[in-house]
Amino acid sequence: MPWDRRHAFLLGLTAAAGALDALAFLHLGKVFSSFQSGNVLFVGLGIGNGNGGLVVRAGAVLVAFFLGAAVGARLIGTRLSPRGAVVELRITAIEAGLLALFAALWLAMGSPDDHPAARVALLAVGATAMGIQASLSLALKVPNVMTVALTATVAALGQRAGIGGPTDRDDMPSTPLLVALMGTYVAVAVAIAMLPTTPLLALIPLGLLATGVGVDAALHHGIPRPGAAGRAVT
Repeated sequence: MPWDRRHAFLLGLTAAAGALDALAFLHLGKVFSSFQSGNVLFVGLGIGNGNGGLVVRAGAVLVAFFLGAAVGARLIGTRLSPRGAVVELRITAIEAGLLALFAALWLAMGSPDDHPAARVALLAVGATAMGIQASLSLALKVPNVMTVALTATVAALGQRAGIGGPTDRDDMPSTPLLVALMGTYVAVAVAIAMLPTTPLLALIPLGLLATGVGVDAALHHGIPRPGAAGRAVT
């Protein structure tokens, strides 16, 4: 199934990443699970300010994300083939399993504030899931869409605004899709910031991922799979 007909899937991946980033920043020590530019910065700031805890948290996330991306790439390769449905299902299941482990650990400990070491473990598990997701996003080959970060998406929208419209390529994501991805990230962050603090918040990333995958399957079940190179399929 071409990626440009799988908006629910892309939105579900992005929502899960946004929710995990919001949870990590608000409740797990002011670092990110998916946005690694911020964590690289935090490592530098932690070293410069003598904040060892920040260095440990941001460093653990960076290492876990890197390992998750490496494992995902080993399973997927650099591009999903026309017969990539099984691989995509496997990699999505691995991410879901890691998000389930993230939620289970959080629920078991209650409040992460009371368990600094376990908080680092939570960050590592979540970041590994996001590394896995990043490898899938890269293999989908969706221009300017990474699902775990929105820098390229914002830059693409700025480019379109600057030239007065979309680029001359007809295989680029539509402007409404790019705006929807940004809106999804904002919406989940707003929701998590406003919801009461409870261990049940840890279930949100898994729920959002499952929703995106489920809606995608419901919308496109039974549609023939094209074999065009460079397009993701189910």
